[in-house]
Amino acid sequence: MICHLLLALPMQAGLALGQTPAHVPTVPQSEIRIQDLQAHIYFLASDELEGRGTGSRGAKMASEYIAAQWRRLGLLPANEGSYFHHFEVRNTGGAMLDARNTCAILPGTDPSLKDQYLVIGGHHDHAGLGERLTGGMGAWGEVHNGADDNASGASGVMELAEYFATHPLRHPILFITFSAEEAGLLGSAAFIKDKVINPENMVAMLNLDMIGRMTDDYLFVGGLGSSEEMHGHLDPIFEATKGFKFEFHDGGKAPSDNTNFYLAGVPALFFFTNVHEDYHMPTDDAPLINYEGAVRILNLAVRSMTQLDSLDGYMTWVKQSSREANGMPADFGQRMGEHYRRISARNAERGRFGVRMGEEMEGGMNIANVTEGGAAEEAGMHVGDVLLNINGRKINDTMALRRALGGLKKGAEISVVVLRDGAHKSLNATLK
Repeated sequence: MICHLLLALPMQAGLALGQTPAHVPTVPQSEIRIQDLQAHIYFLASDELEGRGTGSRGAKMASEYIAAQWRRLGLLPANEGSYFHHFEVRNTGGAMLDARNTCAILPGTDPSLKDQYLVIGGHHDHAGLGERLTGGMGAWGEVHNGADDNASGASGVMELAEYFATHPLRHPILFITFSAEEAGLLGSAAFIKDKVINPENMVAMLNLDMIGRMTDDYLFVGGLGSSEEMHGHLDPIFEATKGFKFEFHDGGKAPSDNTNFYLAGVPALFFFTNVHEDYHMPTDDAPLINYEGAVRILNLAVRSMTQLDSLDGYMTWVKQSSREANGMPADFGQRMGEHYRRISARNAERGRFGVRMGEEMEGGMNIANVTEGGAAEEAGMHVGDVLLNINGRKINDTMALRRALGGLKKGAEISVVVLRDGAHKSLNATLK
């Protein structure tokens, strides 16, 4: 059941990079709190971050925000004095984008274990403005806020860092948030490849991805067979945890970042509340998160990692066959099929403007073609007009046009301003 204990949280307009929001505690809290989780998710999933697409301004803001939390908690920079790990991603146009993970270390209390890391991670990127590189399933130009996928998991990583800062374990804990997960698990692959922390020094990894939409107390736990000892350590924890409807899987791989750790020989767990109708859609927004359920999951993560902290030495990694390793919910394929059918129905209702844009002009874009019988022609638009704005939004490039039209259905009415023969002309169009 969706939790409705939401606060009227500010959307962080104008937050400077590296600044900690006023409603996030300035000292570590000794418990995981709904209001702190809300604060993180509402910021990461705000329109200002424009969906946190890989290499975007919004992704940079997200990573700055998370690094500010590491700094506030007094965690150590994990990458040669930096909280950031940079890597490059090629976009669909062939250009290289600068992307960055965040990484920080909470030292353990046992000096003999100082090089044996427990790892807690989750990706902070999402599908941006619907770019196909990152799997956006809405219209190009629509903000895909990704509250569940994966502001929930990245915020969970921050909340666990907050908790363990006041309850340190014997082992050091490496906290990571990944970028470019949506582009193909590229951030975690780069982290492993660059050996920011050598995988040989990792005892176990917990990946939090989409932990925000718990329904009917369901939680998927994957990776229990990724080491010979994992079941023995964690089964008693799960058996003693009441109120969950667990689905367990031994597989160490999934379409998420635990895969790259597993493939590098690290026993890796995966917490996941399954896909839903807002998956990779512009409707994956902060008010829909089950905050109470997410806090319960994070408290389970605390108990799980605390149990693994009892280890002296490493667990035995298990090499699984491809079939054994793929750990996802039994109904995942069925849910995704239903989701694609919903998307197809939505696309069939998408409104069309009926123009092809030409070159960018001062203050707007030249109209190169007007579709016969389309919305633009019926509104009186001509080839050679310069499109200045739609519904008050300036149209200075193709992405601005996509954003202005993104998500609008057939029959939607829009106001248009064009420049024709040196004069501004206001028109109204009905999308088809």
